[in-house]
Amino acid sequence: MSTADGGRKWAWWGVFAAIPVLVVAFHWAAARPGMAFNGSDLRYFFYGVRETVAAALRHGELPLWQRGFFMGYPLVADPQAAVFAPATWLTLPWDAPRALTLATLLHLTIAGWGMAAWMRLRSLSPASGLLAAVLFALGAKQTVHIVHWNFAATTAFWPWMLAGLEGFATRRRSRWLLVAAVATAFAWLGGSPQMAHFGTLVAGLYALRIAVDLWPERRADAVWAVLIVPVGFVLAAVLVLPTLELSRLGARAVVVDYAFVTSWRWPDAWGLALYVLPHAWGDGRWGLNLWEATGYVGIPALALAVAAPARRRGVILFAVLALLGPWLALGERSPLGLHWLLYKVLPGYGSFRVPTRGLLVTAFAMALLAAEGLEALRRDPTRARLARSLGVFAATAALALLLPRLPGFPFDPATTRKTAWFALMLSALGALWVLAVWRGLRGAVAGAAMVALAFYDPWYLFSRFNDVAPGKTERPGLRDFARIVPPPPEPRRVGVVAKWGASVNAPLRNGWEGTMGYGPMSIQRVRELLEATRTDKVSRLGAMDGDATFPSARPTSPLWPLLATPIVISDGGQPGLPTYFAGMREWENPMVGFHAPALPRVFWTGSWEVAPDEAVTEPLLRATAGNVAVLAETPTGLPPSGPPEGPIAAESVKVVGPTLEATVTAPRDGLLVIVDPFYPGWTATLDGRPVPILRANFAFQGVPVTAGRHELRLIYRNRWVPIGAAVSLGTLALLLAALAVRNRRVRAQAPSA
Repeated sequence: MSTADGGRKWAWWGVFAAIPVLVVAFHWAAARPGMAFNGSDLRYFFYGVRETVAAALRHGELPLWQRGFFMGYPLVADPQAAVFAPATWLTLPWDAPRALTLATLLHLTIAGWGMAAWMRLRSLSPASGLLAAVLFALGAKQTVHIVHWNFAATTAFWPWMLAGLEGFATRRRSRWLLVAAVATAFAWLGGSPQMAHFGTLVAGLYALRIAVDLWPERRADAVWAVLIVPVGFVLAAVLVLPTLELSRLGARAVVVDYAFVTSWRWPDAWGLALYVLPHAWGDGRWGLNLWEATGYVGIPALALAVAAPARRRGVILFAVLALLGPWLALGERSPLGLHWLLYKVLPGYGSFRVPTRGLLVTAFAMALLAAEGLEALRRDPTRARLARSLGVFAATAALALLLPRLPGFPFDPATTRKTAWFALMLSALGALWVLAVWRGLRGAVAGAAMVALAFYDPWYLFSRFNDVAPGKTERPGLRDFARIVPPPPEPRRVGVVAKWGASVNAPLRNGWEGTMGYGPMSIQRVRELLEATRTDKVSRLGAMDGDATFPSARPTSPLWPLLATPIVISDGGQPGLPTYFAGMREWENPMVGFHAPALPRVFWTGSWEVAPDEAVTEPLLRATAGNVAVLAETPTGLPPSGPPEGPIAAESVKVVGPTLEATVTAPRDGLLVIVDPFYPGWTATLDGRPVPILRANFAFQGVPVTAGRHELRLIYRNRWVPIGAAVSLGTLALLLAALAVRNRRVRAQAPSA
């Protein structure tokens, strides 16, 4: 190895060592011992989910079934729980706020390392690799979405997917195919299906681009390049298969209405102004929060990207992808109706809302283009490249002054002035850098100067964007109501009907059973029954045209007793319901505890009738007394229904994890109704003998029972987890075997070649 090669190798090691240092420096407020990110979605959703997952894993179990919100569903099938993500297991020793913070910092580091590795495989310099790492891992769009920690947990593996493909294209070694496949699997396990979908599409397009180069030399390698990303998706079957089942029975089981998919888009093309004036968003008068609105990639990145050589592999592709982000961010108003077209024809795309999230793809593409541009300016600073970069810096300075003066400028004037001055300063520094390169500035000094400028840009604008607090202060709400909730293992069902906030999922964090909740996953029939309490009529929900994370309910509805929820905590009045007491305030009004009418958690009834879902409302209204149940279909082997009688509550009910045990005395043959959601995977035994589970009262479970005293036991097992694990492990074994065969064939052909 020559001295130059050795120095370059050590420079790359320096880059990989610098990336975690820069991540910690950028997020120092949260990285300090004991501190934690505590943005809204973290506090309202992710803390509780992580606590539930961690509690199960620490006991050596998978979190098969949770009962903390939406009356229960298989948490192991919720992708946002990230049960199978490596970072989930690595951060088990810490409490949820600190664990999610450490996992975020770890994933940002992994993202930075991936960008640097990818740039190295593209034969760029260490400075260009570090620039790409900074722009993607510490860029604005990544930073503002820390409130969704699973975005970083998924996008961290985007560059590794591309690095694997790049390494295979340049070095033809099978190990790089394995890197691409495993990175794809980790992206899907990371917790954000939307980001995994985007990353897989980008990697798939780049694989096609690589296959074009490989086809003339070795067609088998071209096929490998195209297939390896889909193989990586199959490697994630341990999560994908349970998630598909939950999705099929959940809120997205039906068609997602286009109006919902295009919600949270840029209202108009003024969103492009945020590429120059990111803080002009100001007080949010534009109608979007900043983490969805901004697409800011940094003024230095814009100026460097135009210098990227078009002849380099993938530059044209990533330039197109960079443009697609803002194009699609307009949603239904995108030029040529492109967003609507993708909604119709691109598999999976029509399931995701918030078109502006595609701007993360733009940020990713721009990181590559900027690194290529920096390399070109340092190696071959032609007049054309220098002029293009200088022109962008001049244009951003002019736009910073001009845009706020144009008619219809929609943003906050005060914050616009602040960000305009920063844009002017940054543009001036960038222009000075270009002039210095023109005058002969080269090597590490030029690269370090640009990396410093690219780091300072988002650090100044966004490093203080995320709320941070001591992790120990992030305790669950509604603790003052704990005294009216029965002690475990008794059923502890609570319905929180309140303004969106930390209290809605407080039952999950407090270890209670929750009827309401906040989150994107639920069982469709449960959601329909909750919504039915608003109108006292059960309707099958059609195309999803609203946010399924916010189902609402009315505890004073005559249908409410079916939910077996005697405790209601609300920040609004509940006329006619007896009051326990008023507790602490979260928003404008204090939280008040109410006692609501409720059927027992498990009870015997002596009568039943059969009603189809389309005509179930009237039978359900009769069933609220508990002396009759409603079945979805005529059961086989069940004795004829007797006269209405009941409900007779179970003498004892024990609810622990995915099991429910109850002791019931039936005066005669009848039906046991268990107010847990009807869902595949539940099995029941009565006195140790298997019994069928029927769908009762539209969304719940029923078990036939004979007269006498009985011990009931229900247990949930997700059949798709072991099947998915077998598919994942089998695919990995087949992949390793196929790669080994490829290696032998390549070595055998090498002498003749």
